[in-house]
Amino acid sequence: MLATIASPRIAVVGAGAIGTTLAARLAVAGYSVSVLARGESLAAIKRQGVCLIDQQGQHTANVTVSDNCGELGEQDIVLLCTKAHALPSLLPQLTPLFGQHTCLAPMVNGTPWWLLMNAEQSLPAKPLHIEAVDPGGKLVDCLPASAIVGCVVYITAQLKAPGIACSNTPLRLVLGEAGTPETCTDSRLPALIEVLESAGIDVRHTQRIRDAVWSKIAANLTSNPLSVITGTTLAQLYSHPSLQKVVGQLFDETRLTAEAYGCQLEMTLQQLLELGESMGAVSTSMLQDHRQGRVLELAAIVEGVIELADHKRIPVPTIKSILHLTRYCEDSGLHHSYACDGKEKC
Repeated sequence: MLATIASPRIAVVGAGAIGTTLAARLAVAGYSVSVLARGESLAAIKRQGVCLIDQQGQHTANVTVSDNCGELGEQDIVLLCTKAHALPSLLPQLTPLFGQHTCLAPMVNGTPWWLLMNAEQSLPAKPLHIEAVDPGGKLVDCLPASAIVGCVVYITAQLKAPGIACSNTPLRLVLGEAGTPETCTDSRLPALIEVLESAGIDVRHTQRIRDAVWSKIAANLTSNPLSVITGTTLAQLYSHPSLQKVVGQLFDETRLTAEAYGCQLEMTLQQLLELGESMGAVSTSMLQDHRQGRVLELAAIVEGVIELADHKRIPVPTIKSILHLTRYCEDSGLHHSYACDGKEKC
């Protein structure tokens, strides 16, 4: 089991907007927090700690920070807050953080590498891994499903400077066991939920975490790549009649793929449109990355769904077209002149 709830050792891997937000909240709540960071973030956090500006005010706390897992040592909870494309090289290097009872919560956008691990649904001819996010199947061999808590992140945050995050919306997470009840005999989930809630984070527990994952995939897939192509905010993207038609096609193709794997989306298309429009003038994380010349999370958000759909022989022509168009924008360096509002939506 995890250490006593008063003193679990918590490591946050990645010091981007989400990682900094969670590290600050947990450290301010009194937990022993370590952050695995590098470059400017490593130097800034060593110098000034982590800082979060949110609806409750400004929170600043000191944390242990290093770029070496060996220095941090074995942890009780590991929150994985990096981009999906970093995982194939990163996750195998995190071995020093894991002990027999360590809980890993991957807080990563898109199709997770663990999606097909120990899935409760009967999946005839199930692929062993998802090549788009787990080349060669190396990630599925790193940890058993019983050590993984599935996580869906609904946090809007911005990294104002290294070690300093800003979030103007409630911090919400959806958690559920990645393994089956038979494999999760030593459940880490209740302790993790208690830790997060005590740090002021709104947590919803679900017995069907893969439904929640597919719902977030649908939200990501209908917004992130399309925002790069059009340069629009969420409110514009989900309210314009022409774009709504494309969103509807992307949504339906994702829904059919999810259903082929025994999962149900937790929202209708109309609910997605209303929710997206209500987010206002927010730029997606992928559009933010595109404007800053960063690698786009297309493998996890788009290519993983295409791979799973192809395996079940489900036509996804709109998703494939959107992938090609977004790749063109990325490869050509094409940027739109729309003003950036500085808000990032995962």
